[in-house]
Amino acid sequence: MSSHGGFLRSQGQDLSDVDAVGTGDLTKAKGLLPKERELLGFVKRLTLEPAKVSDIDVEALRQVGWTDEQIFEATFDTALFAFFNRMADAFGLDYDPRGWAPPK
Repeated sequence: MSSHGGFLRSQGQDLSDVDAVGTGDLTKAKGLLPKERELLGFVKRLTLEPAKVSDIDVEALRQVGWTDEQIFEATFDTALFAFFNRMADAFGLDYDPRGWAPPK
């Protein structure tokens, strides 16, 4: 998550928003637009409770301004990362705490 947080910070996102997203408590994110909160809630639900995602969830995204193409992309990316994480878990691919850079 640190790379995601670093990216958000480099794009000017407030640290409290980065922490809120990282902990999953979007109520603490003051700099997120309602539309962004809705999308992050959808992605969280899709990740943790995929069988409970329904047309109502997709319609809620449309109502706050997301297009079908954007919803598809968010869903695809979420599913792809779930796949990558499950493959890494299955094969024991752990993140090296020293980072990804080769040792000096």
